[in-house]
Amino acid sequence: MTRVTIDLTQTKWLQRVRDSLRARGYYYEPEFCADTSNSEPVLTVAKLLGRLYVPSAAERTQPVIPTKPSTSAPPWRPFDRGKPIRWHNDFSTLTGRPDLSLSWILREDPAGSHKGAWWVASAAAVLARLCQTREGKRLAAELTERAEPFGYRDAGGWRPFRVIVSSNQRLDQSSLRFYGPALEDGAWLRFSKTPDRTREIVSRIEEAANSVREVLPAKTGSLLIVHNSLSLHDRSPQTVTGPRERRRSAILCFVKRLHQPL
Repeated sequence: MTRVTIDLTQTKWLQRVRDSLRARGYYYEPEFCADTSNSEPVLTVAKLLGRLYVPSAAERTQPVIPTKPSTSAPPWRPFDRGKPIRWHNDFSTLTGRPDLSLSWILREDPAGSHKGAWWVASAAAVLARLCQTREGKRLAAELTERAEPFGYRDAGGWRPFRVIVSSNQRLDQSSLRFYGPALEDGAWLRFSKTPDRTREIVSRIEEAANSVREVLPAKTGSLLIVHNSLSLHDRSPQTVTGPRERRRSAILCFVKRLHQPL
């Protein structure tokens, strides 16, 4: 195939994406586009959904981030490192973070699509699992009411955000802001240490996400769209050794605001 395998002008496809984002917080298209010669297919989708966000590491004329798995990838490019990123939603330290993140696989891992596979979990499912225990329910209530410091040590600053933002006091309609390292570093910047409370927040949410996750093959041409408030995502370990042309590569792009709210 040399074209996007769906008719991007069809309202039905856009509605299917929106319905999935609303219900689960993510959308997966296993055979989105097999022509991976340029980034236009994923940019076309992103523009149909909303207004593009241009990361500082990207060019305004080409607002995408290509992944380049490597043994020398720095910590600030966790998507290029071999080990899992850890459960997160993107740009957790930004006040006005993008609504959506899109990842399109240009070349799957040489060991197969199970390597570097996407792990996804809806925020509603994570919170429901968290609240199955008395301790988890207590923690969820606290996270709804109290802001936590988010930040990175190498950036040198932190900001307070609530991990859970509830809608009408209903956790099943709540949004999440989460990334373990951002909470751990933010706490260290705020308190000069990582308190036990922070470790509990991170471990309980990561455990809940692991227990409800869905595994999606990251095969060539597949597309994942995640909502950065309604879901968490991660990926399995990926190959970072051997010839670069054989390693898993993807195009990442972001939608700042949906044309129409969910």
